[in-house]
Amino acid sequence: MAGLRNPFTIASLALATVGLILSAYLTYVHYNIDALVCGTGGCELVQTSEYSEMFGIPIAIFGLLMFITVIAGVILRERRPETGDLVSTGILMILLTAVLYWVYLTWLELNVIHAICQWCVMTSGATVLLLGVEATRWYRNYTQIGSE
Repeated sequence: MAGLRNPFTIASLALATVGLILSAYLTYVHYNIDALVCGTGGCELVQTSEYSEMFGIPIAIFGLLMFITVIAGVILRERRPETGDLVSTGILMILLTAVLYWVYLTWLELNVIHAICQWCVMTSGATVLLLGVEATRWYRNYTQIGSE
């Protein structure tokens, strides 16, 4: 893959992989709370709260699916450059939605649950950084198209 020389591609794949690993861990501990390791003392409270699921599905599974989708999108974009603009826009919309949802979840942690989960914060951090990388890539491609 020629695109693996592109620093944006490398950064996106690295951040999405980190997010995928964190989401996999959070999914695992959702079903096995005894495996949870927490330095803040609030992880168990967050992981067992009523807000840890949506439609009966752990929030971490949605994160897992999002990171898998982003990784697949980045690979597709590099293997089929003709789909690059569409795929980049899709990735950007997914990440923007995820970050907005993360803001809501963080508000819940701070104002309703009154506990912070370090793993959730790290996963959200990876998502925000990934959004920054993808937004920069999208903007640079957009401005290059406009200048042609």
